[in-house]
Amino acid sequence: MKAGKKTEVVKVRLTGQEKESLRRAARREHLTISEYVRRNTAIPPDVTRKEFDQIKKDFIYEIRKIGVNINQVAKKYNEYRYTKPRQELLEELARIETLTGQFIKIIREKGRT
Repeated sequence: MKAGKKTEVVKVRLTGQEKESLRRAARREHLTISEYVRRNTAIPPDVTRKEFDQIKKDFIYEIRKIGVNINQVAKKYNEYRYTKPRQELLEELARIETLTGQFIKIIREKGRT
């Protein structure tokens, strides 16, 4: 986007709740509302809504699978009274952290539709 003097105005009607939500979103990114709107309207998303919804569905499926694995590990811990985490538990937790990080990045970068 070219830098230059801003001379055009666009008026949009919002509810109080919508305006507050927009203000909070802008604040999270350390931007004014105007900067936030310009940034988010200038960059078309790289994924369609359908693709984004599929990403969310896949993410939830993977997290559930990992949750089942963690429950199985926890059951063994309780059965055998382990006190230190085993490697397989640490690996599952690392997978959750990685997947969550990837999903958050996708939401922030491409989920603005």
